[in-house]
This record gives sequence, C-alpha cells and structure tokens, in this order.
Amino acid sequence: MRNLQELFDAYLRTEPTTEKIKTATSMLIHIGKALNVPNQEEINREFYPDITRSLDEYFLKTPTKARLDKAILAEMISRVGLLPSLKPIIENLLNDPDENVRQFTLQNLEYHGCKNPKVVLPIIDKYRKSDDRNMASTAAYLTAKLACSDCSPLILDRLASWYKKGAHTFVGDVLKEIIHLVNKGACENRNLDLVKLKDWTKKNCPEVIKVFTHR
Repeated sequence: MRNLQELFDAYLRTEPTTEKIKTATSMLIHIGKALNVPNQEEINREFYPDITRSLDEYFLKTPTKARLDKAILAEMISRVGLLPSLKPIIENLLNDPDENVRQFTLQNLEYHGCKNPKVVLPIIDKYRKSDDRNMASTAAYLTAKLACSDCSPLILDRLASWYKKGAHTFVGDVLKEIIHLVNKGACENRNLDLVKLKDWTKKNCPEVIKVFTHR
C-alpha cells in the first residue's frame, strides 16, 4: 500500500458496515491532522512508523479516542491483508502501550488468518511465548478461532508441533477455547466435533487430555 487512501479503498472492497466506514473515515482525518498532512494520499509509507505515536500525541487528553482509531486501523489491515508495506503499522499496534490495543490487534488477525494462516501463524508463535499473559491468552483464542475454520488441519498440525516442543500449557489453553466454541455453536468448522477432537488429542497431545474433563 503506497498510502492510506489505498488502504481505505481496499478496505471498502471487503464490504464493512456503514458505521465502520464512518469510523475509518474519521480515523483517516485524525491521522492527517496529527501528521499535519492535507489528505490520505500524502500519508505514504514514510509516515507509517509514526502513525500510532502521532495519534497518541493528538489525543493526549482523550486516549480513548486514540484507542478507537487504532482499533479500526487494525481491523482495516487485517481485512485487507498483512502486506509487507503495512508491517510498520501492525508491529506498532501489536506493541502499543495500551494493552487493549495490543489484544484487539492480535485477536483481529482472525479475518486474515482464516484466509492466509501461514502469514498469521508466525505472529501467534511469537505471542504464545509472551510474558504478557493477556497476549498469550489472546494468541490461544485466536488459534482456536483458526482451528474452527477451513484451515483446521493446518492449525492442528501446528498444535501438535508446539506440543512436541513442550508448549503443553498453551496447547491445553487452545483446546479449552475450541471446546468452548464448539459447545456454544460458534465453531464454523462443523467437522470438528468434540469426539474427533478428543481422539486427536489422545493421539497427538496425550498429556493435555484432561481439558476434556473440566468442561
């Protein structure tokens, strides 16, 4: 993406709601004012590393507004895709001082992750090992959501791989989230029932089979 106008145009093609389009439009105006540039076309790659910082400074006395702008920016990038040109923005969002922004950004990668999981998995791999427990929990929930999509086989293979590396706690947390999603009918992959999942766990992750007895 050469500039934020291109990001906005691509976001529109994903058919967001009218309310989200309004929020995205307001966010672009705020960034323009924060960076002191007249329009979105001029907010090019040179400015990308400074966008989140500029929003914090612009909304210094009203940080909630900065949080809302960062949230819609994170959603726009997730729906459009984690393109290399947008990497400085997404990295800043994932490392934002506001824990709500960090968690929302990670969780919101679900949209792109279901379409291109191989791009999102390295990010999950990073945050599953995070000392920030909230980010590790969010990574577990995101992994569960991807497991409940059409890319379920790939995600289960990766869970087995992480388990072999000793990530028993994280794998157990993911399985708990999958069980919860299945039980409330929120797992979009209807082939992933609890009987099949339990059998898979017995075979691939035997030491966390106890998650099926604590529902």
